[in-house]
Amino acid sequence: MKELKCLKDFKPNPGDIYSPEEMQRINIAMLAERGVTVNDIAQLAYGAQSKYIDGLTLEEMTESVLNVLSKRDQFHAILLAINVDMAAEQGLLMEPLQSILIHDLGLFGLDECIAVGIAGNYGQIGVTNYGYLDVSKPGKINILQRDKKHCHCFLDDIVGALAAVSAIRVAQHHAINDIVNEKAKATEAK
Repeated sequence: MKELKCLKDFKPNPGDIYSPEEMQRINIAMLAERGVTVNDIAQLAYGAQSKYIDGLTLEEMTESVLNVLSKRDQFHAILLAINVDMAAEQGLLMEPLQSILIHDLGLFGLDECIAVGIAGNYGQIGVTNYGYLDVSKPGKINILQRDKKHCHCFLDDIVGALAAVSAIRVAQHHAINDIVNEKAKATEAK
């Protein structure tokens, strides 16, 4: 199978365990080689969350995306998604799976199952946010899905899930900060 250039000289770690920094670096490189940047994901997440948080910045969302890309579940999902998509792209799968993935059949749901697994790490709201992005297909998700030169059956859903959890992570941090600030105000008022 054709390899990603970014993994050409890759040597697996003993035990196949990688640090958060290694996973983040590998994720960023693999996504970039498949046409997805951290900024693409941050833009999707920002679009999903900016209407709910006053003063939210793209930089804050980018930091959230980078944090999410350092997590093991996301690392494994991205590895799987890109490998399966590339295998389909190179015609390495048996029929009828080969055709199903190349055509990104709407009735094939395993790509969404992996994405829901990622989104579920941030609770039901993560799944709901992913569902919205999966149905509305904004930005990079739409671009990946319409790309006829490459197979992105799994990757478009993974990108949506990464954006959803990045947005929820920021929302949770803001909610916690709001609670802490309210408690501080109440304490000061006493």
